[in-house]
Amino acid sequence: MSKRIDVSDLNVYYGDFRAVEDVNITLDAKSVTAFIGPSGCGKSTFLRTLNRMHEVIPGARVEGKVLLDGDNLYGDGVDPVTVRSQIGMVFQRPNPFPTMSIRDNVLAGVK
Repeated sequence: MSKRIDVSDLNVYYGDFRAVEDVNITLDAKSVTAFIGPSGCGKSTFLRTLNRMHEVIPGARVEGKVLLDGDNLYGDGVDPVTVRSQIGMVFQRPNPFPTMSIRDNVLAGVK
């Protein structure tokens, strides 16, 4: 099922380093969007915030709002695993969660 994503005033930090600054964007359901820019400009970091994958990195934090059909993905009580089951990612290269074994990476999200 396609869903709309609304991002407002998004800032993403790794410790004191701000990797993404003041992003505001609406991604309509069933639309195609491309993020183009030089290496290191925050494209992958932004995408990781949409399904809360950046949280596995120590010191990472998000300011702003990310809404999926009006529901705040960073709201109190929102389970990151549930978010990841609704918003997937495909990587150019294998990108396992660094704090998990390969087995646990393969089984992540399996219910």
